[in-house]
Amino acid sequence: MDPVRFGVLGARSMIGRLALFPALHASESAEIIAAAAATGSVPEEFREVDAGSYDAVIDDPNVEAIYIPLPNGLHQQWAERAMRAGKHVLCEKPLAPTPAQAAEMVAVAEEEGVLLAEAWMTPFDPRWIRAIELLRTGAIGEVREINTAFTFTIGPDASENYRWDPAQGGGAMLDVGIYCLGPIVELWDAQPDGVMADQVSSVVRSDRGSVDATTAAVLTWEDGRTATIQCSFIEEERQTFEAVGTTGTLRMDGHAHTGGVGATAIHLAGLDGVSEVVVEQDDLYRRMVDAFTQTVRSGHTWPRPTDDVIAMLTLIHRISEGSRHS
Repeated sequence: MDPVRFGVLGARSMIGRLALFPALHASESAEIIAAAAATGSVPEEFREVDAGSYDAVIDDPNVEAIYIPLPNGLHQQWAERAMRAGKHVLCEKPLAPTPAQAAEMVAVAEEEGVLLAEAWMTPFDPRWIRAIELLRTGAIGEVREINTAFTFTIGPDASENYRWDPAQGGGAMLDVGIYCLGPIVELWDAQPDGVMADQVSSVVRSDRGSVDATTAAVLTWEDGRTATIQCSFIEEERQTFEAVGTTGTLRMDGHAHTGGVGATAIHLAGLDGVSEVVVEQDDLYRRMVDAFTQTVRSGHTWPRPTDDVIAMLTLIHRISEGSRHS
């Protein structure tokens, strides 16, 4: 299979440089042939493929797919520009700041006959996949409760970070809510019967307004199932995933949502005692890139339909709109 030729917008982005760009280089099915940064020159590793501007990357006739790691508020603009040029798009999560914008992007993809994929890598993590399998096959009985958290600290010294900007789709819930909700939606659905949420708003710059620095929510279903989530930019770094069933519990600690070095153990506690399932580690970002290129080249189905993307965004907004600001 010939490598899919990628163009990169926002070549200076942190997530791109630390995760996706190495994955694109590591994949035998992908090749970066054009890149651009919004301001200044591209990083050293892209000097040979510096196209000078986002438009030049998109208009390059040799570019087949565009990777977009830009601030959330710029996703729709540049994804639609790329798709109108006939390019496939791998766009960082969240696909858009609102479900309505995401639906508009999906409509353009369908009109142009190109692949639009949200770059949420967690479902490609072997440990995450195994945990979901264990829960679905009754390893702890019927799952009745799920508790997740993803917290970290940006800090006031990073006040220019777009995550503090409401106009750019900032806020903790939009940024990391997908990680916390991911296993809940995967196992149950994106339509709980009840949502109770609290948000702590933070104003970093008065001319930007406020975003949620922390969001905590309880989701309930009429049959008694419950889920709790916590997302934050102002608390110590923590990633957890716990499921409580009728016969035991399953827990993942340490990069529970993002994988990485050492993220291989699944802890089980049940009627037969305590055990540990160890899963062989793999590069979840490269696995995501490979799935994208296989979809482009071989007509494979992208594993996460856009209907699921919109449903997740709808739940995120339901939680945000139902919160009590403090």
